[in-house]
Amino acid sequence: MFLGISICVAAAAWQYQKSMFYLAPVAQQVHMEGKYLNDLTHYLDNQTLNGRAGYAVITPFEYENTVYLVNRGFISFESREKLPVVEAVFGKVTIEGLLLANRKPMLLNSKLNDPLKKRIQFIDEQYFSNSIHKNIALNIFHLKKGLGLLALQPVKAPYLSHHRHKAYALQWILLAFAGIMILFFSSISRGKPV
Repeated sequence: MFLGISICVAAAAWQYQKSMFYLAPVAQQVHMEGKYLNDLTHYLDNQTLNGRAGYAVITPFEYENTVYLVNRGFISFESREKLPVVEAVFGKVTIEGLLLANRKPMLLNSKLNDPLKKRIQFIDEQYFSNSIHKNIALNIFHLKKGLGLLALQPVKAPYLSHHRHKAYALQWILLAFAGIMILFFSSISRGKPV
């Protein structure tokens, strides 16, 4: 019983620490000066904005010795048979936005080839690195201001938020309390004379 109570208290402490982690800033606001690699623009599939289906436009951006994958925002489509046209941005430009970790989805088959070559199902740094033959930053740059910005997409919060982790911590504490109560009442009933 003591082991079970200890495990519940440890799990509650762990969940509480995780809830504090989600209170930290989600991303770092940065600005960069460089150039877009327009020929390597790709379209991230399965995006929606205000009830419309479309793509997130991903264009590599060369900044100093590193290439960042820039999410330029949302564009809707008329037909899934052809990709929408996105205006290229030439020359040296300054962009501003958020650097966020790239969370790859869990896929059963990541080797599927789309009939439209520039339509992608997830952002794979290695794929872009092989195409460009340069280092690709692991974080994705979400464009908020500057040339090349399309319809602004809201940054999605992590699935397990601060409040959800706090709720899990409370559940573990209540389980530990229930264990203490069971231990207390069982020890009282043992002490009674028969």
